Amino acid sequence: MNPGYPLVGTRNRVAVIAGLTALALGGNLVGLFLGAPEGLLPLPALPLAIPIILASYWYPRRGVIFSAGVAALYAVTVFLLSPAVPLLAYTILPRAVFLVLVGWVVALLATRLRESEQQMNEIIEFLPDATFAVDREGRIIAWNRAMEEMTGVAEEAMLGRGDREYAVPFYGERRPLLVDRVLRGEGGGGVLTEEAAVTRLRGGKGAHLRFTATALLDAKGNVAGAIESIRDVSDQVMTEAALQNAGRQLNTLTGILRTDLSNRLAVFYGHLSVGVMKFDDPAVLSFIDDLNDAANGIRRQLEISRAFRDIGTSPPAWMPVQGTVMQAAAGLPFENVALEVWVERLEVFADPHLGTVFVHLFENALDPATGATRVVVTYHLRPEGCAIIVEDDGIGIPETEKEGLFAQRPEGYGHGLVLAREILSITGITIRETGTPGEGARFELLVPPEGYRVV
Repeated sequence: MNPGYPLVGTRNRVAVIAGLTALALGGNLVGLFLGAPEGLLPLPALPLAIPIILASYWYPRRGVIFSAGVAALYAVTVFLLSPAVPLLAYTILPRAVFLVLVGWVVALLATRLRESEQQMNEIIEFLPDATFAVDREGRIIAWNRAMEEMTGVAEEAMLGRGDREYAVPFYGERRPLLVDRVLRGEGGGGVLTEEAAVTRLRGGKGAHLRFTATALLDAKGNVAGAIESIRDVSDQVMTEAALQNAGRQLNTLTGILRTDLSNRLAVFYGHLSVGVMKFDDPAVLSFIDDLNDAANGIRRQLEISRAFRDIGTSPPAWMPVQGTVMQAAAGLPFENVALEVWVERLEVFADPHLGTVFVHLFENALDPATGATRVVVTYHLRPEGCAIIVEDDGIGIPETEKEGLFAQRPEGYGHGLVLAREILSITGITIRETGTPGEGARFELLVPPEGYRVV
């Protein structure tokens, strides 16, 4: 980012400084020859401050030397050409010192500004993502090394260019990018993001890019420019597509296997039924019962695999807990059990099957054996996260059963809790039972700090 741009080109700076210096000194000389010892103006040193300011700003390392030289030249000419008057030297000296101070202050500020800009340029230059920046008029003021590698276009060829030149390496034409939307005030000062497929990169093979842009603000908070980073996410997109395709194929395969096993089980159950009717030997019937129990175990495992087949196939999302709980309860028999839900405004980042968790928790609470008449859903904010609590006023769970509560059970209390635990674990949510036997069951779903928000 060049602080001298776009006031005047580098080649013309010396000419501008020399011209203004000659003009200011010449004006003072004319005034002296006309007989005005103080010069043409009440403060004749002020015109010389203009070239000194420009020289110190453009060339801060030489600013003090230049200002000292101009001040000395001014002092000598005025002293030699002015009529001898009392205290003339004391009149000229403060003005010369003033010119030197102006050069020193401007050079110091310009040096600090350049150091700050250099640090910013180095940060942008070595960012791992391809990054460029534009000023308020859309001219390119930064084009980092990663951008050079991505586009094959050197920084020198891009700096100072406008008219949406930054879009040409990607699309082959000048067209708006996110920085243009930022300069128009879109996004409210936040970050804009979009993804697009670009065919001109990777040697013509194309790439899937993620664009991110935000505003560059001045000291008053006004938009002074915009910066945009571009990341090649082609590999990530292909990996996600491959995983989704593999997931679909796996679900298809397991579905075929489940159907085949179910058909074979049906045949097996038929043979067992025939065996019960054909044999009356107690030992044989006991053996048939054992076979029937084993077949029931296989059937339950098939049901579990069917319940688990869709978990994780959809990406996690922010789920409104109140709506999710109410939807889960809508299809359950709550006629004789009161349901109180106090989780408004709470959202959690969870698998879209979160409602299934509450379905299984409610089904267990509604089991007539529990004797529950009231189910309450609340949440507590804790240092370790947000605890969503589902509790009832039934008989509770004996301590001896809590250890194996989340193991697969064919029936009774705890049915479906394995599935609930797996759904929650996708986004790091844990579940445990903390109720007191005889006073009711109490399940705590602990959401990590980054996984919840109150809106």
